[in-house]
Amino acid sequence: VAVNLATFSYGTCIGWLSPATPTLQSRVTAVGRNDVTEDDTSWLRSLVFLGFLCGIPFFCYVSDKFGRKVAGLSTAIPAIISWLIIILGSSTKLVLVGRFFAGLSAGGVLLIVPIYVAEISEDSLRGALGTQVAIFADAGILFSYVVGPYSSYHDFAIICLAVPVTFLATFLWMPETPVYFMVKGEFKKARRSLRWFRGGKSHDMTDELTRMSVSLKETQGRNSSRSLIMNLLLDRAVRRALIIGIAVSTTQILSGLYVILSYNAADVSAISPLIVSLILLTAAILACLLMDRAGRKLLLVSSEIVMGIFLTFMGVYFYLEGQGVDLSNVSFIPVVCLGLHLFSFGAGVGPVNVVLLSEIFPPHVRSVCASICIFVMALLACAVSAFYSDLNNATGIHGPFWFIAAWCFLGAVFAKHCIPETKNINVHSIYAELRGRE
Repeated sequence: VAVNLATFSYGTCIGWLSPATPTLQSRVTAVGRNDVTEDDTSWLRSLVFLGFLCGIPFFCYVSDKFGRKVAGLSTAIPAIISWLIIILGSSTKLVLVGRFFAGLSAGGVLLIVPIYVAEISEDSLRGALGTQVAIFADAGILFSYVVGPYSSYHDFAIICLAVPVTFLATFLWMPETPVYFMVKGEFKKARRSLRWFRGGKSHDMTDELTRMSVSLKETQGRNSSRSLIMNLLLDRAVRRALIIGIAVSTTQILSGLYVILSYNAADVSAISPLIVSLILLTAAILACLLMDRAGRKLLLVSSEIVMGIFLTFMGVYFYLEGQGVDLSNVSFIPVVCLGLHLFSFGAGVGPVNVVLLSEIFPPHVRSVCASICIFVMALLACAVSAFYSDLNNATGIHGPFWFIAAWCFLGAVFAKHCIPETKNINVHSIYAELRGRE
């Protein structure tokens, strides 16, 4: 819960813009008497992405050099700076700077929090605890949509500021992960850390430390003389894990959620942002309950198939509408399909991607590989922003829906045949399977 306060803070950052926009665009705005234009609003969104891209490599370095805990604590600093600028800023330019700092924090949170959670979790609980990252992020977004419209601009920012401050005050007392200590060869510290997280169960702890040590010797020892780049290129397990991570991250962006919500495709205005966030939160809670029971693979494959089906239906609807067919009696179809698509994403691709990126990579390259995957995901989101309108104009509104539906089906085939099931499996076993050893 302590570390996921950072994720909740990330959610409030993402959700802040929707309730704040009407105030920013009012005649007498919260940042002065000059109206905030549509271009300014677009920049408020875009600068978060720019900060996100800058934050990923920085927090990756901090994570490997100084530890997951220090990196996690560091994510609170740009978040606090962001809210202070928004509270105290007297111009639109200062608010834009504040959003850049919010993006810096967001990039670090999405990298560090899943890794920290995975490295402190027991194998049997790793999926459920990892899914809490998605739950807290969705809860933060929902919180913004609920509280923001009924608070003043400055009061809302002060409330949001309290979240990273609370995270800093609570997470400061949490230990470093035992896995990080083991990677650094500090075995006594690893034992103390594991004892804290396991509540002093010495017998189970000894067995777990032994498995952890064997796993690290297998992964680190095999590649100890190689540079990081050579590890990524020559180690079969790392290479396969990286391909899987990039593929799943790509599917997360091309599954349609980002396109639909960003461009109001399928008339998203028919479903309020509050309902959208509530659907995603409910789906994430269901995923938390199923992640260590049904497994990652089943959730991933089934959600991609279901999303592909509903996206196909939406494409057919808009194609027929474009041909002049009277669909007034079934005008509810896009809204229903959209709601079911959102739920499928929130119960499958979204949380599964978070969990997989934190567990399929060996500990000594985990931060770097996860950073690469998240960086690719962010770049792809930017590319989608740039080219969606062109595809829509070239093919009609139905074209993008069929394109992303086809990608979902392709992602389901890839997940079925190429992604190993990691439910209740330790790092050593995952590494061995990725190397192709029985």
